[in-house]
Order: sequence, then C-alpha cells, then structure tokens
Amino acid sequence: MLVTVNFKYLTLFLAAVAIYLLWMDVGFYLELQKMAPRSPNIPNVPKLNISTPYIYSPFQPITVKLLMLPPTIQFLDEPLAYLTVYYTSISTYISPNAMSLIGVGFAALAAHFFVKEELRYRQFGVLLFMIRDYIDALDGNIYRERSQTHSVGHVANPSSFGWAVDGVCDGFGDIFRFIAFGLVLHKLFGNGKISGSCYKLMDLETNIICQSRGSEDVIRKGWLGRLYQLWLNYRQPITIMMCIALQSLLSSVFWNYFMINYHTVLETDQFAGDINYREVVSTQNNILKSSPMWMVCYFWRLVNPQNITQIQLLAILYGKEADLLLSTQLLGFLPPVIVGMGSYMHLQYAVHAVRTAAFI
Repeated sequence: MLVTVNFKYLTLFLAAVAIYLLWMDVGFYLELQKMAPRSPNIPNVPKLNISTPYIYSPFQPITVKLLMLPPTIQFLDEPLAYLTVYYTSISTYISPNAMSLIGVGFAALAAHFFVKEELRYRQFGVLLFMIRDYIDALDGNIYRERSQTHSVGHVANPSSFGWAVDGVCDGFGDIFRFIAFGLVLHKLFGNGKISGSCYKLMDLETNIICQSRGSEDVIRKGWLGRLYQLWLNYRQPITIMMCIALQSLLSSVFWNYFMINYHTVLETDQFAGDINYREVVSTQNNILKSSPMWMVCYFWRLVNPQNITQIQLLAILYGKEADLLLSTQLLGFLPPVIVGMGSYMHLQYAVHAVRTAAFI
C-alpha cells in the first residue's frame, strides 16, 4: 500500500541530493581545468598504438556533451547505469533501442499515476518517471558497452539511427507527461479550487458525455462537431500545455544545436591542408576550460529539457504541479531564449578564435 511521503523528510532528502550535485559540479570544474589538449589528426604523422584500461569516472572523458548534461543525469543516472552494465549481462540480452522502448512504457505508466487524485499515487508516478530517466541513461551505456566506446565518452552523433530512436522515445515520454498534466489542469479548472494536497477532481465522463441541449446539435454534425466540442471542453488546459510543450521543444532544439556545433568547433578537425594543428588544439582546449564556456554549459545544464522535466517532477512531489504550469506557461520561454542568445554570441567567438588559430 502506497504511503504519502512526509514533506519534512522529503525536503531534507532533496536538500542532501542538491548539496551532493553542487559538490560534484565543483569537482567537475576542477577536473576540467586539468584537461590536456586533444591529439590532432595530423596528416602523415603515425599514431602510437597505446591502450590503457578504462576506469569509470563521472568526470571523464570530458566532452562538450558531458559539460552540457544535467547534473542529475551525470552524477546519478549515468553512474547507476554504468554499474548495471558492468556488473550484469544486460547488454548481451537487450539492445539500446529496445531499452529506449521500455522507457516509453515506464513514461506511459507514470503518466497514468500523474492524474490520480491522491498525492501518494502522483508521487509514485514520479518514482516511475525517474526509473524511465535511469533507463534513458542505460540505453546509452549498453551501446557503449557493445561498441567498446566507454573511453570515448558522450559524443554527439546525430546521424546515427540510435540517436533518432532515443529522441523519438524521449518525445513520446514527454507527450504522455503533457497529456497527464493537461488532464490535471482540466480537472482543476472544472472544480475551481484545490483542497489540501489533493485536487477535487471532476468526473471527466460526465463532463464529456452529458452535454447541454444547445451543444447537442454540434455533436450531431459528426466527428468534426465532436472535435469542436472536445476543444470547447479542453481549450484552456490544451492552450497551457501547448505553451509548456513549446518551451520544452525550444529548449531541446537550442540545446542540441549548441551541443552539436560546440562539438564541431572544439572537438573536431574542421580544417585541412597547411594549417597550424598545434595552435588549433591549444585554442580549442583553452576555450573549453574558460570561464565563459563553463557559464554557457552550466546554464544549459539548468535550462535543457531534461532538467525542465526534473523541475516538473519536483513540483508533483509537493502537489504543486498545477501552480508551476500556470506560472511558467509564458515566463518559461525566457530562460532558453536568453541562454540561447548568449550561447550564440559565445559560439561565434569560438568559431572565429579557432579559425584564426588554424591559419596563423
């Protein structure tokens, strides 16, 4: 039998997690400052065949994508996922894409609990969605275990099929969550108030089926009339959730755009021919370790769609999801737009600096 989590103990636990994440972020920044320049792919220069055993660290190997990952994923989900892959044979029996599909199932089940009246069931839904996040980290670790690329780390590869499958599965997980939030808002608007930690929910079937006489003519017109009536019933929560969904989409597009472009500028050899390879990798390394780069990446660690989801789950734990959605339906557009503008200016600086270093 499910029991509602005590708010006092919940707050203490979350405060401890927050301190842990902040402490790990400090350690991550110190590791970043010790990072050596990468080895450039210089033509006609033989490569040394040196292999060293891989030792897992949440700080290594440092890549642009790792710098922009949310702290909860980097320091909670990823270590647990790696330990699962390392100590079990799960990578032998389940493919990365199959694991992504399993995550969709957990997201759908979590959304089912998000619309429950009692807070304890909604809190259980948060636990299920956190398991989905763990599974999302697990699929990447399974892929790296199968391809023996743990030492390469998190690298953007938008042309791969697995990238597309993972993105589609994440999208379905978001859709299920948004639908659940829309239903919660619909019930809240139908009742007009919140009582204690539980919403006094209205009867959805009665609201949809039992129409007034004036609306019967609309319904008799067929499926278009039914769609119109559905819009009349749900237009307010649909409008709010469309705004919330657009915020997540905007954040996702910006995050992927800057992550991929920073990877190209700072982690690849863009130029060929008679260029100064040593100066290029030195400039790339200096930019990666700079304070402006850390600020850009840290803001994206906070504003990316995964972290937005974590904030929504946190609101559910306290029974405040409706308050959060109502207060951020418009203000939620500001963080990704502001961070995106600052990131674009810094990216242009990085492009210019690397290009200048290449042709010194």
